[in-house]
Amino acid sequence: MKGRPITKVEPLENGVLRVTFDTGNCVTIDMKQSFDIFRFGALKSTDIWRSADTDGGFVHWYKNGLPVAELAYNEIMKMTLGESY
Repeated sequence: MKGRPITKVEPLENGVLRVTFDTGNCVTIDMKQSFDIFRFGALKSTDIWRSADTDGGFVHWYKNGLPVAELAYNEIMKMTLGESY
């Protein structure tokens, strides 16, 4: 991975996350089912879901200014491309 591939994240309605990459391409990921997994359970909170931000390599969600969940670039690619990645 060169540089910081994630340039923008947008938490949309119904657990859909739009991720924009440094190439200008973007993907949408339906994460709603992941909210039932302990790792992403905090994302059920609308305030936490809307707090999504990126450092370029990870997507982070926050509660009271502290990170409570994260999703890595390579995980996003696996969610998008499956075994092809």
